Amino acid sequence: MNKKSILKSYYNDYIRDISIVFLLLLPLIICNAITLFVGYALKWVDFSELANYFFYFSNLLIGIYPIALCLITSYYIATKHGVNAMVVVPYSLLLLIAVSVPNGLVSDHNGLPNNPLVALLSAMIAASCCISFRLFPLDPSRLDFVRTLYKHVLHFFCFLLLAVGLEELTKIVIAFSQNIDNYIAPNPLTFYGGLTYQFILGLLGAIGINGHNFLFRTKQQLFEVTQQNIADWQAGEAPLNVLGQGFYDAFLSMGGSGNMISLLFCILLFSKERRHITLALSALPLVIFNINELLLFGLPIIFNPILIVPFVCVPLVSFVVVYGAISSGLVHPVTTIVDWMTPPFLSGYVATQHSLSGVILQIIVVVIGIVIYRPFYLHYAGKSRSNNTSISQQYELGRSTLKSFLGDVNQAMTSYVSKHDISRRVSRMLNHGEFVMFYQPQINLSQGKGLSFESLVRYKDVDGKILPPLFIQDFQQLGAMKQLDKMVIDLVLKDMQKMPLDNGCKIAINVSAETISDKHIVAYLLERLSFYSISPLNLEIEITEEAILEDDKLVSENIEVLQGLGITVAIDDFGSGYASFPHLLKFNFDKVKLDRTLLRNIEHDREKNLYQLLAKISEVTGCILVAEGVETEAEKQFVQQCGINICQGFYFAKPMAFNDALTWFKNV
Repeated sequence: MNKKSILKSYYNDYIRDISIVFLLLLPLIICNAITLFVGYALKWVDFSELANYFFYFSNLLIGIYPIALCLITSYYIATKHGVNAMVVVPYSLLLLIAVSVPNGLVSDHNGLPNNPLVALLSAMIAASCCISFRLFPLDPSRLDFVRTLYKHVLHFFCFLLLAVGLEELTKIVIAFSQNIDNYIAPNPLTFYGGLTYQFILGLLGAIGINGHNFLFRTKQQLFEVTQQNIADWQAGEAPLNVLGQGFYDAFLSMGGSGNMISLLFCILLFSKERRHITLALSALPLVIFNINELLLFGLPIIFNPILIVPFVCVPLVSFVVVYGAISSGLVHPVTTIVDWMTPPFLSGYVATQHSLSGVILQIIVVVIGIVIYRPFYLHYAGKSRSNNTSISQQYELGRSTLKSFLGDVNQAMTSYVSKHDISRRVSRMLNHGEFVMFYQPQINLSQGKGLSFESLVRYKDVDGKILPPLFIQDFQQLGAMKQLDKMVIDLVLKDMQKMPLDNGCKIAINVSAETISDKHIVAYLLERLSFYSISPLNLEIEITEEAILEDDKLVSENIEVLQGLGITVAIDDFGSGYASFPHLLKFNFDKVKLDRTLLRNIEHDREKNLYQLLAKISEVTGCILVAEGVETEAEKQFVQQCGINICQGFYFAKPMAFNDALTWFKNV
């Protein structure tokens, strides 16, 4: 794997990981945005005392946010790398507090750490330290308890030294940034100073730092100078400045920092990602009043290297356009400092002496913003769509793993270590290497051509070596079979887009008992079929005998709905020891696949008679029969004599990689 591929892999992993982390933080962000909105609404209707309660809650949520970011990030990284989160989380909190408190990076309202960047870095550094040493939770019942205890003490002491060093480094960085601020001191009342001021605001906002607080002195001077200039203009003593507080509020913060209203319209106009559209519609009432936290953290934009670029650039381009329009006289200068919550378009009308030219200029700025955001958003949305299932799988896997751990708390430590190892193996497979699909054809002996393919999941490690599906048992023990099945469904449907399906070829997907009994599986299949533009007539679902043992009503309903959609439903491995004929008669299967073990020892009369008996199932049920595991000419002739025309097995073809299967299909 070359250096470019490694960097791309790290980049894709980062985009996926940051999306998961901020998705988990979304409820807190939504609560804060709504609380802030209600507070200002109450203040507007003169319920100031009640509004103060909402502002208090908003400050509390803002104060909790960095800690929540640190906790969730450290938990996610720990789970992803197979390290116990109970070890990583305390280290992360310790580092966050050790760096924040001595350096004054705490909230004035509650004394809690208030810097999201420090919170994120604390979680990443602490997790890296714990991952490197693979620390297990202490267990007094283990024989090596004393040795493990001293190992923990030594590791913790070294980590404390690291925390002290990072605290001193942070102090140096803060002092350096303050010196830069004093040295640069951008003047937002000049053209180049205004661009610098806006660039710093955008860059800080993109990493979770409130730029207005960072440049508080500059913003305060800007406000005072703007007020004085407006007063002098009204008194006829001075002309209006083009640049002022009202200029920035009315034209460069529409929908919040980054002119977020442009991104919102971009999503609604061009997105095909359902989650993003829902997020945009949910954010719309807030963005109208310039509250952009829902989009900022929900997509997310913060710490997102793709969307940070337009987030910073759109206000800069808008600055140049608005400055040119006002200084050339095409638009009235800004004569009022509008409230920051004044909705876009109305703010332009009020700020420019109630002129429609201000509204038209805002519309132009929004359109320019949409044009700039569009390619970056579509690039990110493409990655988000391709990783959407992976994100869901990682989240569900983590939840399944957590449930598994909690269920084993009272078991022996050896059992815990076993589950821990399984979780680590599965996490490593999901993050290194890839799952790929192999395909084995089913041959119609009467027609002499391929009828369909059975898809079989395999794992390809980082060296390109294909490994057998032994990992399926690991997913079963973690209770994550539904996540594996959904992954397989997406992989197969993606491959089907490149297959010649016009002649009625079907592709079979094996699903577990947990999946076929899930009430949401039919809706999920329909959504994925629509996404990949695959006809249900080309899909076949294979379920094992185990799935019908419970006589689950939901299984029966799911089968009927799938068949109504045109999806073929088959029972796989029939005769392997689970099901009985009464169970088979209760479910109207389209196809029954006789297990390959039934073909063993057919040279003996007993096994031969049993197979011949099972071959008559189709006469009772009306379903198609498939002989699995045909490996010799004798077995082929025998199943033909039994009246079975569809066969699958090594005699015809072994499971093949996708490209090999395509070649085989064309040749046949």
